[in-house]
Amino acid sequence: MMLASTRLAYRIARREALRYKGRSVLSIVLLGLPLLGVAIGASAYDTAVLSPEQDAELYLGETDAYIEPAYMGGAIVQHSWDERNPWAEPVNSGGYEDMSDIVPSKTQILAALPLGSWIAPYDAMGWSTEEIGVQTPNGIGTIEGYGYDLSDPIYEDSGLEYLEGGAPGRGEVVLSEDAASYLEVGVGDSLETTGNQDFEVTGIVEIPWNINGHFAIGPMFPDNANGWLVDTPEELTHEDALKLNELGMTVWAGSLLDLPPSGVAVQESYMVDEWSLMIYGLLVVVILMEVILLAGPAFAISAKRRTREFALMSASGATPSQIRNTVLAGGVLFGLLAAIAAVTIGIATVAIGRPLLEQIIGQRTPSLEVLPWLQASLVVVAIATGLLSALAAAISASRVNVVAALMGRTPGRKGSKRWLVLGLVMVGAGMASGFGGITLWSLPLMAAAIVLLQLGLVACTPALLAAAARLGRWMPLAPRMALREAGRNRGSAAPAIAAVLGVVAGGMAFTLVVTADNVRNESNQDRALPEGTTTLDLYSFVDIDEDGKVVEEADYDAGAAEAEAKLRKHLSDVELIPVSLSDVGFDCAAGVEGIDDPLQAYCNYTLVRPEANECSYWQIETTNEDEVRAAVEAAREDPRCDETSANSGWGLYEVPTSDDPRVVELYTGLKGEKLDEAMAVLDEGGVIVSDSWAIDDSGQVEFLTEIWDMNSDGEAAATFTTTLPAMSVDRDRLGYAGVFLSPGAAEELGMTPSHWIQRYVVETSTAVDGALVESIASDLSPKLVNGSIEARFERADYTDRSSLYIMLAVAALCAAITLGSTAVSTGLIIAEQRQEMTTLGAVGAAPGLRKRFAMWQTTMIALFGTLLGTIAGLIGYALIQAALNRPLQNQYPFETLYGWELPWANFGIMLLAVPILAAVGALVFTKARLPSERRLT
Repeated sequence: MMLASTRLAYRIARREALRYKGRSVLSIVLLGLPLLGVAIGASAYDTAVLSPEQDAELYLGETDAYIEPAYMGGAIVQHSWDERNPWAEPVNSGGYEDMSDIVPSKTQILAALPLGSWIAPYDAMGWSTEEIGVQTPNGIGTIEGYGYDLSDPIYEDSGLEYLEGGAPGRGEVVLSEDAASYLEVGVGDSLETTGNQDFEVTGIVEIPWNINGHFAIGPMFPDNANGWLVDTPEELTHEDALKLNELGMTVWAGSLLDLPPSGVAVQESYMVDEWSLMIYGLLVVVILMEVILLAGPAFAISAKRRTREFALMSASGATPSQIRNTVLAGGVLFGLLAAIAAVTIGIATVAIGRPLLEQIIGQRTPSLEVLPWLQASLVVVAIATGLLSALAAAISASRVNVVAALMGRTPGRKGSKRWLVLGLVMVGAGMASGFGGITLWSLPLMAAAIVLLQLGLVACTPALLAAAARLGRWMPLAPRMALREAGRNRGSAAPAIAAVLGVVAGGMAFTLVVTADNVRNESNQDRALPEGTTTLDLYSFVDIDEDGKVVEEADYDAGAAEAEAKLRKHLSDVELIPVSLSDVGFDCAAGVEGIDDPLQAYCNYTLVRPEANECSYWQIETTNEDEVRAAVEAAREDPRCDETSANSGWGLYEVPTSDDPRVVELYTGLKGEKLDEAMAVLDEGGVIVSDSWAIDDSGQVEFLTEIWDMNSDGEAAATFTTTLPAMSVDRDRLGYAGVFLSPGAAEELGMTPSHWIQRYVVETSTAVDGALVESIASDLSPKLVNGSIEARFERADYTDRSSLYIMLAVAALCAAITLGSTAVSTGLIIAEQRQEMTTLGAVGAAPGLRKRFAMWQTTMIALFGTLLGTIAGLIGYALIQAALNRPLQNQYPFETLYGWELPWANFGIMLLAVPILAAVGALVFTKARLPSERRLT
């Protein structure tokens, strides 16, 4: 009997779907759109993320292995075998005498391989290319250069493919497809470099793991490859790899991918896994709630329009349970169809868009992958979502008033207070559940909080509509009618508002996460100079003799003169203010007892706090997780513990050094008497620091100098301290090093002006923007002073543009879906009110009134939905924020936590632009005239 009843319910659902195709398609689309996004994302992710076997095939092709030195000074133990950059450790911790100890020669490598093996230089990491200045159609640009000899067939075996032409000979090059397009050259044309050399282009090539690269390959370019391709007569064995490990070489080979890792410490703790589970779980709940609330109105309005049909079924003997099953059968049917359509279209979209996907990720994909377990789970999720979306409509349909429905009357419904109480209870329960979830770190409680809070707001919506209807008495006719109609037909308006609520809530929560993450990223940037400061940095490579002395200093004055002449073409009133960047001298270890070779030693300078001012956290001597957490909590109450990951630099390098008040003011932000005080400290040979706790009671700071012998693994060869007068500035000043030196302090510490770089602050009356920076950079691209100095013009900009674009994209997507759901829901409501609209026409209402009536209905739905959705999104973000901050709260130096930075642009789009656009759309597209009909009562 039950089976027959179920079959009947699905048969009715199928016939209803075919009878009202437009409404059915709408329900399927509303259910399927979010699922389509997941289906596309799952297939694209599975296609783009390669397995170890696919990764090896992409990079190695038909060759046997890729090897590179581990730079550990001797034999190594390789622990992992399935990645390009494997985990390895040195066998011995002793030093090395020369580079041959850490970079074996080709002869040594071949001796360790089976007889008949062959190797060729290669860089599978993309870290050792040579930057080449070239002439472009628009001026000067750069591309990367590889010094491979492509006459060796091993490169083609590795996957390099000729799209056009063939291998280059002496004085010839091949280009990547993007480089050829960028330079607007082809096979037979010439590549002109900034060194006034021309090379004939003999081919266009593609490296499958670098299809977007701008590069040229030719034997005349420097061979900076840090690894080798290996081709062996037989398959490379584990024993062969161990021999290479003895030479200090890591091995990545397709034949060794199945070797298990050994002795590698687990990098992720249980806490991190639990945190990931929490984040993903909350995101899934947010997405499911969005789908349910988005699709629910279609079922609710559809069930309302089928009221007479349900009344006939009830009069014919159908039980409330059978009527509910009929509506729920429609939810299952539509969910199944939505899942099938979403999965099919999603996989087809990725299949068709694979070339575009490959361009985005920058590498070829071996095959189309679909992540089958996730696609299959989408079907289950879609069916469950369809059931949940239809549940409220099913319950409402089973309670139909048979007599009123058959007479064509819709009796007024009371009970908004009951729903209001229920909604407030659910909101309260949701807040309690959220607090409990954060306190107990429970995913079920936090997920329940998101569900209860959103459903509670939905349950409160009818009461809010009834209250808003009372405001109509003070409004003009059209908005008064819209408010009163919404208050009278709450069963239609509330689901429509819920649809908008779900979309806005999910979008707002995600946008808040992106905004807070953007603030975190910006706060962790090195802010040595204020926003908008323009600088000119001159770089040069200098030679060092065996005593650590510079053979010939770079002529930075001549470079600055050349650069200034070029800057004046773009900028007015140019003045270059020199800033010396002090560094550790090459000969800092000269004459130190225990150091035989100063070039095999290095010096480290550290600003140390007085013992009484050290943070309490550094006094713990335990790795116990609970004790570490307690120490971090204690550090939050300790004013001395003000170190963060953004300003906890170790050691000093490229430290700004000057006694020019303009430079001091720029770096420190001091003015007036404070600037005079800082200049007095610098005149005494002192320093300015951003760590106020480093200054002792006498107004001085202490620097610790440690000199280390790279050939020794013991303690420092020498240590000594230097005490200097000091003054402190704000913590966010002076960049990573947190120190500003006077010339006298730099000399006292034994630091010297950097030989590699000379900085100038550029003062100009011209407003400098990104486009101008690019134009100046193009003019400065040829090296100065006969090619010996490279110039770089920059403007300090700490804004994360990518996060801004993501936020705007999310806002645009949510706005589009909100507009769509508002339009669809309003359209269904207006279709349901056809008789009322006809009555308006019959009593003489002007067509314009009916258009304005529809406009205000749309505006009301959009406003209510976006306001409630914003509230739900803020509450949802509070829970996600707590989950995101959980692993960050137990770290010292302190990490910047996810805060409450509000995306005002997104708020403006959702709360203002969306309702206005929805209103305009309703006003333009709503039909003003309806055919006259006889009202049946």
